[in-house]
Amino acid sequence: MFESLIVVWLTLPAVTPAPSASQPASLPPAVDVLLLEGLPTQHDGRWPPLDTVARETVESVTGEAFYQGRHPLLWLLAWTFAPQTFKQVPLITIRSPALRAELRLPAERSIFSYAELVKHGPLIDLIEELSPREPDRKMNPLEAKVNDLSEKLGLLHEVFAGEVIRLIPDGTDATGAWRPIVLPDGSEPGPTQAVTDAWAALKKAFLANNGPAFRTASERLASILAGLPAAHRPDGRLLVAELRYNRLHPFGLAWKVSALGAFLGAVAMALRRRVLDSLALLAILAGFATLTYGLVLRWQIAGRIPAANMFESLLFVGWGAGAFAVAAMLLARNRLTPWTASLLGALALFLADVLPLDHYIRPIAPLLLDTIWMSIHVPVVMVSYAVLALAMLIAHIQLVAMAVKPDRPQLIAEIDTLHRWYLHAGTVLLAMGIITGSMWASSSWGRYWGWDPKEVWSLIAFLGYLAILHVRVDRERLAPWVLVLGSVLAIGLAVIVVPKLAPLTPTKVLALASAGIMMLFFVLTRGPLAMAVKSMAAFWLIIMTYVGVNYVLGTGLHSYGFGTGAVVHYMFLVGGFDLGLIALFSAIYVVRCGWRAGVYAR
Repeated sequence: MFESLIVVWLTLPAVTPAPSASQPASLPPAVDVLLLEGLPTQHDGRWPPLDTVARETVESVTGEAFYQGRHPLLWLLAWTFAPQTFKQVPLITIRSPALRAELRLPAERSIFSYAELVKHGPLIDLIEELSPREPDRKMNPLEAKVNDLSEKLGLLHEVFAGEVIRLIPDGTDATGAWRPIVLPDGSEPGPTQAVTDAWAALKKAFLANNGPAFRTASERLASILAGLPAAHRPDGRLLVAELRYNRLHPFGLAWKVSALGAFLGAVAMALRRRVLDSLALLAILAGFATLTYGLVLRWQIAGRIPAANMFESLLFVGWGAGAFAVAAMLLARNRLTPWTASLLGALALFLADVLPLDHYIRPIAPLLLDTIWMSIHVPVVMVSYAVLALAMLIAHIQLVAMAVKPDRPQLIAEIDTLHRWYLHAGTVLLAMGIITGSMWASSSWGRYWGWDPKEVWSLIAFLGYLAILHVRVDRERLAPWVLVLGSVLAIGLAVIVVPKLAPLTPTKVLALASAGIMMLFFVLTRGPLAMAVKSMAAFWLIIMTYVGVNYVLGTGLHSYGFGTGAVVHYMFLVGGFDLGLIALFSAIYVVRCGWRAGVYAR
């Protein structure tokens, strides 16, 4: 990728030729691409419809599939048919003022064209510096952003060269590479004269904004392509399913309906009206059904369980929370459970929908697919995260109730009982997730446990929740356990952890001291206040396991290596805000009821 961009930079003329008068400066309004959406293509190891390729390509370049409200296939065809025009059109957004300053780009603009970026010296210099980078070294935030720009430019280069739309199947090899339709220019002949003629007619009608001619050319092209010899053709039913999936956008719809259910559930709790309960139940059921249908569609299209990346795992967090919400609405009288579960489910799906996560279907390594344990491990561990997230949410509600309504002991006791039930269920599911994960590791990698960062942090999280559940004994019985556990922790820190951190710096010493204080807090304190605070703190171990390992550490078999900038910033921002809330309501409770009431009461 880096080398191809450098070649483009060296060969691009100093002044880009002016676009031809026959080439459109904007998208043709009379053209309907409906007949082309379902054409089978080969892309990224799959055979999706052309609609999917267009959505992914346009979103990768501009940041949104329906850029400026127009169909992505219109953009893809425009970039392919009129490259000299759209090389001059601003398409690539650079939102960060700091990055624009680093690249010495105009500060008053945030959108730039391919032509000006591919010849921009400071950017090319940084791209050249990335090229010899060691493959195992994690990129810093600047390098990650430059790499992202390089990938966008490289993708646009492929589109402008006509290499992205690959419609010609391999006639002899089922896994062979499909080819793009290349118009005869004296250097490379097309696959057949009929195909190139149909493609030329399609291009002519598109550039002339001739809707009827474009429709005729689309029908002719689709008919000719269907008659070409192919060693492999995707199942037409899968293409139809993927088109339906693209148009429905089920997970965006699911979080909106689930959020409506959570809102109605909150109103029903406040007003205690059966009509509102019924409406909340219908909305929660509709959101859960939409999510389940979307998962089934994605599973059918991908040919595997949708649990291969961060986006898909968030879907299962939402599904687990939604399942709890539905079960609680149908089987329990407690209004708090379905409300919190539907709220958490909507939040997980909302994050999956709005965060810059790769939401397109990707093939995964056959090594990971060739086992049943992936289909067991991922749903179990994601549902455990959902249950423990519910416990964290209930713990916040419990803390607020204790601070604001200390005169309602029965209400606080009910919340505490529900909180403990979530903790027990989530911890058991987390244990099952670790066990099934080790079985998956043995099947795929030939070992049950390898002290990978993901495995280590999952064990730390599990031990944290075990500590919460086991430290519910009388104060007199606590001393022997404290002595034994304190000795083990002290030996572990002294013998194992400290040498690994050498040489010790003030930051490392502060981190060790903080870890020691938290360990003592988990072991020495008990009671409703302590348990609520520990539950909220323990969930940050889950966040580190789920987010920190994947995006922040940048090492290990489970790391996605996303970068340290925005992820760490938001983790500290959210964590600091949550810590402030915990400290505020804990202080209110201690002032009103005393420390011992919340920490030592049974």
